[in-house]
Amino acid sequence: MTPATDGTFWSFTLGLYGKPGVAPALIGLQDRLGLDVNMLLYCCWAGADGRLLSRDDLKAVEAVAEPWQSEVVRPLRALRRRLKGGFGAMPAERVQSYRKRVNELEIEGEHIAQNAMAQPPRGEHAADASAAAAVAANLTAYLKLRHAPVDASERADLTTILCACCPQTTADEISASFA
Repeated sequence: MTPATDGTFWSFTLGLYGKPGVAPALIGLQDRLGLDVNMLLYCCWAGADGRLLSRDDLKAVEAVAEPWQSEVVRPLRALRRRLKGGFGAMPAERVQSYRKRVNELEIEGEHIAQNAMAQPPRGEHAADASAAAAVAANLTAYLKLRHAPVDASERADLTTILCACCPQTTADEISASFA
């Protein structure tokens, strides 16, 4: 994935996801807490644009994405992961080629979801909040909506994401963000 700067949610995602540590942090939050990576990324995208998401905003975006995620993307992800170690007596090279195609379908499914999630962009512009503060507030609101606990490993992952999203973030902003 390569960074792009056309302002779309998908371009933002490609740029952020490719930064060091971000992909494992997002996947870790997904796997440990059952969070949706696209929702985490949406929180970052909106916050980087200075938009604060309310609980209703988050629920509306989630309602757009969830049926697609549960019926299409998650089953593709499960299949891709199941094929990772091979599949019994099946030829390993063919299985890995098939797994690669499933991965491509999964990524395209995420792209479709993000296009729908971004229409229309949600959240109120917060004139007095920095991008880092807005990103942190949005991520915190999403975690609260999902009743997700924030322990040390989650704080570390969220901090990695915040720092990658807002590289000008100060140490004080970071320490206050997910305390």
